[in-house]
Amino acid sequence: MRNANVAQSVGALGSLKRNWKKIQIQVGQVSDCLGYSGMKSDTGDKNLNDRASFSTIKEGSIVSFKNSFYIACLDSEPLRKLFHETTSYVQNVKIEVVHNRKGCQSREEHPASTIGLVLQRPVIQIADWLGKQQRIEAIAHELAHLLLVYRSGLGVVGRRIPRPGHSEDIFRFFMSMKGDWIYLLGQVSNTVHHLILIDFLKQEYGIEDDLHTYLLHQNFCVSANDEGRDKESQYGMGLVAFEYERLIGKIDRAINVQHQSELFWEAYHLAQKHFGKYCFQSIPAPACYQEDILSFLEDLGYPKEDFIFFP
Repeated sequence: MRNANVAQSVGALGSLKRNWKKIQIQVGQVSDCLGYSGMKSDTGDKNLNDRASFSTIKEGSIVSFKNSFYIACLDSEPLRKLFHETTSYVQNVKIEVVHNRKGCQSREEHPASTIGLVLQRPVIQIADWLGKQQRIEAIAHELAHLLLVYRSGLGVVGRRIPRPGHSEDIFRFFMSMKGDWIYLLGQVSNTVHHLILIDFLKQEYGIEDDLHTYLLHQNFCVSANDEGRDKESQYGMGLVAFEYERLIGKIDRAINVQHQSELFWEAYHLAQKHFGKYCFQSIPAPACYQEDILSFLEDLGYPKEDFIFFP
């Protein structure tokens, strides 16, 4: 039995070495997407850009705009002010309108997201089927995410690549790649941001983000009843449940709470413990924000040193 385990480890490490460049590229993008909550990709790690331009090019064309021109066309003074405030902290924010953009799952809606945070070249992508008011809300939502990242220092969390030569760390990293880390880590940053930005948009700019609450409810109803979720996905859904109760109301209005797993409830209660105080009136300092996220992940059973923040 011991020889079989050694052989398995050696084989796994050999496979890791052959695919190391590919893994490095993937991990750098593991949470490089901010947007709406409760939306889970069903493609796993085969295409980590499934919520970015690679999948949407296949769906249809992408139309890029000169940012200030597109904002002006929407004829929203609050959005124009928000855009200019955001671009005072991060320049060259790009807006793309994507034709026939679909959800990450066929039954979910995913009309907007921001990619390129790791490279500090953010691109806001919105679906062409959104109406004018929905486009205003969607772009404002993404701009608020960018303000939290670049002004408040609340970056996105990703997995740290093990250093070459540390065989045990590399093997542990490789064996854990089957989990849906994109969903879990992306949901951590999204949920924490949403606790702040919904009230921020309303109080500072008079923008009601009805689109977000609508999608949060719709997608939570769909995803929470998916019985084929891995461990990381169940943790991520527990985070969505926590956000749902903070922004909408009791989760038993949307799902059957009796059918949720222990992992779901573990993440739900830990989110209450670590993020329950977050709101627009109490934006955390970057160091506190990072420590809260790392402590949350540690309480779920993951070593703190396995994670890093971007940008």
